[in-house]
Amino acid sequence: MPVSPNEIASINFSAMLGKPLTAVIDAQAAAALSTVDFINEVGLNDDGTVKNVEFSYLKDVDGTASLVKLTTPLLTIVPIPFLRVADTTIDFNAKISSVTKVETTASHKLDLSAELSLRWAFGRFKFKGSYSYQKKKSYSDEAKRSYSMNVKIHAVQDEMPAGMSRVLDMLEESITEA
Repeated sequence: MPVSPNEIASINFSAMLGKPLTAVIDAQAAAALSTVDFINEVGLNDDGTVKNVEFSYLKDVDGTASLVKLTTPLLTIVPIPFLRVADTTIDFNAKISSVTKVETTASHKLDLSAELSLRWAFGRFKFKGSYSYQKKKSYSDEAKRSYSMNVKIHAVQDEMPAGMSRVLDMLEESITEA
């Protein structure tokens, strides 16, 4: 079956190229929600207050070893995931080819031979003849379709948003040493 010239035009490029881009956008949104979930689960208590960790260590104060407790917000000492899609590459290749081959061969062969033989006594007449006809027809059709898509997505740890940086600066000010 021959390939229609409009077949390439019938490919839904909007879906072929749009779906991967939509997936990248959805992944970016999921990464942002993951950051929010991380902050809520790791950095905040159920009542919304900041989770603190406490470290105890010995400190030399005027020649005397004293036990000191350091309290710091947990979010100031753990990396907060800020993932973003740095770049996306979509490669799409379509190859449609059609090969049609029609071959017709006809041959005619005519063999006639005549033989005349007369006998006076019997009055005999002899005739021979032959005819042959041969026709060959072959038809082949080949249609090839090949589609391929390659999507490359490069995600990186993004810089901390300015608002989160300010929040962490304020939390750092709450670090106490007792």
